[in-house]
Amino acid sequence: MNNNADIEKLVQAAVNTAIESKLGDLEEKIQAALNLGATVGAQAGAEVGAAAAIKAIEREQDKYRKRRLDRKLHNTKLLLKNYRTLQAHYKHAVYDVDSAEETDTDFAEILARMNSGIYDDDMYIESIKQSCVRTKIIMTHVNSMLNIYEAACNKSGKFESQRRWRVLHDLYLAPDSKTVGEIAIAENIGERTVYKDIDACVNDLSTLFFGIGALENL
Repeated sequence: MNNNADIEKLVQAAVNTAIESKLGDLEEKIQAALNLGATVGAQAGAEVGAAAAIKAIEREQDKYRKRRLDRKLHNTKLLLKNYRTLQAHYKHAVYDVDSAEETDTDFAEILARMNSGIYDDDMYIESIKQSCVRTKIIMTHVNSMLNIYEAACNKSGKFESQRRWRVLHDLYLAPDSKTVGEIAIAENIGERTVYKDIDACVNDLSTLFFGIGALENL
């Protein structure tokens, strides 16, 4: 086989096989993909095969980063949508000795651990509520970051940023929630702008909740 396109397809197929395997974390998958890609590439032609393997790995890494970012945004919105429920649980949960082992964990570790399995949204929220210690860690962090975000929005001097905080607060955080329609009327904006404001807040809060480069497995 000496056709470069055929070699690239063969290496990509080998890399895909490794990436889709049941190995643990991404580093293991990438190493397996590199090994497999290098083996296939060497059989087809060392120089061309190596270059094809590198390109295939880079494509898979880009896909992984995109999935990870999408998951962070989804989890941020999920925490906001369930904020009132989690906050009520946090305030009324009774500490139990069985949860004591979790006191040395942190926000990132808890969410990474929960996300290691297969959860739908309801199971994800229930898994947070299963332990009062876990809920306390999550909500302490979330509330702290929300306070920072509120201060940043209000001190920005930008009407749009201040409005975005009000929209977020009224929709997800206030004890008595408002509908999107009610918020649109109160803020004298269209409902589409309400959704855009929420998306902007979710983007900002994802960085605050999870940190830049944090939660690599989320």
